[in-house]
Amino acid sequence: MTEPSPNRPRDLDPQSVARRYIAAIKEELEQQQLDIHVIGFIASEDLPSLTYARATRQKFEEVGIHYTLKSVKRLDLEEEIIKANDDPDIDGIFIYFPIFQNEQDVYLRNLVDYRKDIEAGSLYWTRKLYANDRLAEPGRHDKKAVIPCTPLAILKMLTAAGIYNEDTKQPIAGKTVTIFNRSEVIGRPLAVMMSNDGGRVYSFDINGPMLFENAKPSEVTISRKEALSQSDIIITGVPNKHFPKICAREIRPGTACVNFSTFANFSDDVETHTDIYIPRVGPMTVAMCMRNTLRLYTNFHIINQ
Repeated sequence: MTEPSPNRPRDLDPQSVARRYIAAIKEELEQQQLDIHVIGFIASEDLPSLTYARATRQKFEEVGIHYTLKSVKRLDLEEEIIKANDDPDIDGIFIYFPIFQNEQDVYLRNLVDYRKDIEAGSLYWTRKLYANDRLAEPGRHDKKAVIPCTPLAILKMLTAAGIYNEDTKQPIAGKTVTIFNRSEVIGRPLAVMMSNDGGRVYSFDINGPMLFENAKPSEVTISRKEALSQSDIIITGVPNKHFPKICAREIRPGTACVNFSTFANFSDDVETHTDIYIPRVGPMTVAMCMRNTLRLYTNFHIINQ
């Protein structure tokens, strides 16, 4: 798949950036006449989750990917995943988390066959990411690994901003990054990826800070104030309205700021303090899910490869 050209900072609307990736995906699907089938499972009656699920289905179908959205009881989800894993007519599986909001969700993520794991949340892909293994299978340089969708969306937005130089082996060599979120789904994979790409990454969560360098974490005692004052890039994903918002006086002028939380983790004055402020990445996350779907299909599901 041909990557879209990077945007200038003033064009950093995630919807616009996503549109170019989606157009490239649609073009490849049409050129190769690919027939891809995805199933999405939702086991929640939460209105925002239902809205997101329906929007995802619509976006997939618009590019030509067949998308079945199936509502299931959460206690039936395990069986449904196993059935989808074994179904040769299903090429990708998407699950709308959280389900149980405990360790059961981790089990369900890892239950998905890695060859159909659109979100790249199963242990197979996690181990590859942490090992900086870019190949889907050993020795197959024509098959690239898939990466969790939201972390990938953030990196692609930074690429569009001119912050990430993907033409080099270490796209952010020498830069300091602070991330507020260390979840195993988004924050930690993002810290590992950015440290593999040359960044010095401070990672904060309720348990305190860590420093990631070359994918290796270490305990540190740095304060929020110190980390922010050193950072070239700040990324936030704190799903709590009581999080003390990051304001302009805490950061250097020109610092690239990205928020992927449903809550605004930055004060309004940050937007006038830097040319690069990305308040949401949702549309790009959907685009990266499509990108992963296409990659999984070409890696594992095209007959007679």
